[in-house]
Amino acid sequence: MTASPSVSSQPSPSPSPSPSPSPSAPASTPPPVAIAPSIPSGTWLSGAAGIGAADGTLAAWRGTPLAISSTWADNNTAQVEIWQLQPGGEFSSWNQPLDLAIGAISEQETWSAAAAGRYDARWRTSLTKMRDLWGARQSTLYIRFAHEMNSNWYPWSVDASEAGDFVTAWKRFRALQQEVFPASKLVFNVNRESVGNGMDWRKLFPGSQYVDVMGVDYYNQYPYVATQAEWQASLSTTDQYGAPKGIQAHLDFARSVGLPLSVSEWNGKAREGDSPVFISGMRDFFAANAGGGAGQLLYEVLFNIDMNDRDYVLFGDTKMPASAARYREAF
Repeated sequence: MTASPSVSSQPSPSPSPSPSPSPSAPASTPPPVAIAPSIPSGTWLSGAAGIGAADGTLAAWRGTPLAISSTWADNNTAQVEIWQLQPGGEFSSWNQPLDLAIGAISEQETWSAAAAGRYDARWRTSLTKMRDLWGARQSTLYIRFAHEMNSNWYPWSVDASEAGDFVTAWKRFRALQQEVFPASKLVFNVNRESVGNGMDWRKLFPGSQYVDVMGVDYYNQYPYVATQAEWQASLSTTDQYGAPKGIQAHLDFARSVGLPLSVSEWNGKAREGDSPVFISGMRDFFAANAGGGAGQLLYEVLFNIDMNDRDYVLFGDTKMPASAARYREAF
């Protein structure tokens, strides 16, 4: 989620689901490496997560298929079980690309220990389970490791004193991902601005060779956008450290490091207001910058999950009817 620098710790809309575990999938030999489909310039993967995403009802409502979805396994147990991909799980039969956020470390763990390799065994187990459960699907699994690490609301949030250890730990995870599940893609995914960590989030970027996709989570808040003038003014803003905050600024950064951009979570926020202008602005931005190359929009996922009394619901019992109508028209 995004939060104003003046606001204290904010809960993220990213859920940490803890479903009842399904029986573990049997071990299997590594599947053949899937070839990620190229994304031509001018096209992008448009998707949604949450209510109606996996069962097709959201796609039927909006009138176009979902080309991607997102899910979360972001505590230490969930990241090694990956229940959503197990037989009978929400995405067990999903054959489109999937964005999977797995967290990183718990409240009892530290980035210094991660940098020393203390959690390598768990991360290897997580990657192995992902690989085996993803199986022979020919679509791409995008792994969002330590998403929104530039915030102050997750156990894996990183402050200025931990930046060096985080970068070292990221490189360790990257090496494991390349060894265990090279067909997957690794996403460096920030909150749209740094909150409570005392630093420019760009100092956490480990280098393009350790990342496949540059990602940002982007909600209509801090500041809330209601008019076309406000939308235009928001595009190239920076945070208090000079780092990208506006969606265009994030795209420009992705271009500068030679990577495509993903928007793995985005939506309005009902308690802020109902802004079809924001929905239209996001859709126009996606279309204008679509593609799989450096500085292009690779994929976006609407966060349609019932949190905080339906704050982020468009499909379902929405509190943002004008935004929902605009979304159906635009997507």
